Amino acid sequence: MLYDVLVGTLLGIVAGIIPGIHSNTFAILVAINSEYFENPGIVIVCSSIAYTIADIIPTTILGVPDEETVIATFPVHQMVMEGRAMEAVTSSVISSFLSILMVVPMYFTVSVIASEQRILKLVTPAVLVFTSVFMILSEKSDEFEGSLASWRKRFYATLVFAVSGFAGYVAFRNMHLADANPAGSVLLPLLTGLFGVPVLLQSSSSSFPDQIRKFSFPDVNPVARGSLAGFLVSMFPGVSSGIATLIASAGERDREGYIAAMSAANTSNAVLSFYIYMALGKTRSGAATSLKRLGYIPDFYEIALLVVVAGLISLVASLVIAYIAMPLVSRVNMQFLSVSVFGFLIYVVYTFTGTFGIVVFFSVVPIGLAATFLEIRRVNCMGSLIIPVLLFYLS
Repeated sequence: MLYDVLVGTLLGIVAGIIPGIHSNTFAILVAINSEYFENPGIVIVCSSIAYTIADIIPTTILGVPDEETVIATFPVHQMVMEGRAMEAVTSSVISSFLSILMVVPMYFTVSVIASEQRILKLVTPAVLVFTSVFMILSEKSDEFEGSLASWRKRFYATLVFAVSGFAGYVAFRNMHLADANPAGSVLLPLLTGLFGVPVLLQSSSSSFPDQIRKFSFPDVNPVARGSLAGFLVSMFPGVSSGIATLIASAGERDREGYIAAMSAANTSNAVLSFYIYMALGKTRSGAATSLKRLGYIPDFYEIALLVVVAGLISLVASLVIAYIAMPLVSRVNMQFLSVSVFGFLIYVVYTFTGTFGIVVFFSVVPIGLAATFLEIRRVNCMGSLIIPVLLFYLS
């Protein structure tokens, strides 16, 4: 068992620190090659949890997010430019581990609430609409620009939300064209193009300042809010962890709180997706789907032990990796790094999603850039997930 825990945690950390690779990739590969592991289910559980902790590192150093860290890309980048990358990483990974401790006891609550699937499906559209409206109305102008400037920004936010939603709808409607690899997902080109590439292009002409290796302990309030958001979203079928991070950070203006809420929402959602599978046999994540393929159903005590141990190992490993990497960051040639990462992302997108993925990738980059040029938050590009899910429920 210990061997599988260590292997799974290592795979999750590797997936987390390599841009464009998701824990679902390894989950699918482990399920396909299950004969090589003593207990492949344990490997999948541990890699899924480790991934949600380590994935802040490429978001911080490279500016390349995944579905879970997309909305934190710009706040993290701002902290990096202030020499506070280590604070961003430590706040994120500690928040993720704290969220594990918060949600582990929620198994029995999940079992009761999630059994009311009919009611949950009915209220899902209302939850998504409320979240979207709240997100757009929370756009505010600078202090001296006046109230009309706020409404102008909200109008721009609505446009970006709608256009990204249309792009997401087209991408998901034709997602079968992105099946170049069993581990591929149309989310890869969609979210990388909307959130990752714009940050790369913006930072290509800048340079990293010297980074201060200072630890930052997160405020418990955004961690609790993120954990609760992960809990709520895990109840709703078809609603991704990306929307959990949006709900958790809605209205949050403090960058550290933003990062803490996002990280807690990601990790709690990963844990709770296993609870849903254990209680109802329903899958809410790629990792849970792989467990179902294997026929592996852990009990509460086993899953609690696995997520805590994997989380603790990943916490320590991520802090060590970040601590070692920080002095090297300021020596990086940003233009060379941006071009290299951009080329690598094109390779990853094409490998996992084929020609259709490349088309989606380049089509959505202008939408992500538009958010910056219009001086609105890039989180409005989450319409790419919300609108397709909303149309699915209303159809």
